[in-house]
Amino acid sequence: MVLLQIFVVIVAVCLFVGALTFGLSVVRYWFDRRQEGARGDLLPELFAHLEEPGPETATWYDSLSRVEQYVVRQSIIQYLRRLEGSDHRKFVALSAALGLDEHARALCRRRSTFNTLRGLIWLTLLKQSPSTAFLRRHCMATPETRAAAARLLCTVDEDVADMDATALLLRDGETPMSVYALDTLYQLNRSDSTPLLAKAGADASWWNDQLLLQCLTVLSHCQSAEQIEQFAWLPPLLEAESPQIRAGALLAFARQGWRDAFREHVVVEDVLSDPEPEVRTAAYELLGQWGDRPALEWLRYGVYNDPDDRSRLAAARTLAARGDDLPMLAGPETETSRTIAWVQNEHRSRRRIATGWS
Repeated sequence: MVLLQIFVVIVAVCLFVGALTFGLSVVRYWFDRRQEGARGDLLPELFAHLEEPGPETATWYDSLSRVEQYVVRQSIIQYLRRLEGSDHRKFVALSAALGLDEHARALCRRRSTFNTLRGLIWLTLLKQSPSTAFLRRHCMATPETRAAAARLLCTVDEDVADMDATALLLRDGETPMSVYALDTLYQLNRSDSTPLLAKAGADASWWNDQLLLQCLTVLSHCQSAEQIEQFAWLPPLLEAESPQIRAGALLAFARQGWRDAFREHVVVEDVLSDPEPEVRTAAYELLGQWGDRPALEWLRYGVYNDPDDRSRLAAARTLAARGDDLPMLAGPETETSRTIAWVQNEHRSRRRIATGWS
């Protein structure tokens, strides 16, 4: 009897889910057909209002059905994504005439994350940023909305935008950034990392290790010509407990290798004797960035003496990339000789491909 009841319940649930799926499919099909039918009629009228949008544009938009208004908004979004310059500005003016910019701000004021993101997407496409105070008041509830607010500021060409947007991304100091937020942080600091350096100098001491490592990764890819004092928080990280943080600090130093003042903070003997292979591998990349005679000698030392296969391979690859011809060791085959042979074969393969030989 119990099995029969379970069977009946399962059948009932399957029938309900099937009916619901079918019903949603029918509604979606009807909606898509309405959209396609409306788009052909609406686009000529939309372009007619594009050149000189005015009060009559808003009247026309208000007279449309909800489906038709949705089609108009989606069409505008498509053009905002694709166009730049004067053509983009025309659609921005049209959006203002339809009240879409104010509607986007209204969406940001709602408590729903979904609506806030919708509003921020619209404002980003329109390249219209509200004040930082507005964003702090309405768009800081979740990491997703903070990242979207920072991206909005990233699209606005203002002197303080990079600093404000970086502060929004690193607001709580505990939650690791998403890939989208990480890319936004890089876009904000890639040509001038002053905002990230200033924020790290003030707050890095209490940041979560994952967040700190993400910031170090961004710094390792950014151009920096700032004063040495702005990096004062970085050298102590070479003594951090976490090997990931020590390695990240070395990679950030590698980007600054053209400055002698930075090299003084790295004791090569210490980093190459670090017990963690990850740290030694980062040190080899740093030495490759330095590229002077002592650095190349230390790389050769790593090739012949590092006990870890991957770290030794990283040192050998770095030397080969700088055109160094690694000599094979005489005598029986060893781990080091196999590493050198591997890198030499890689180098030959690249040369064959580059010259068209197979």
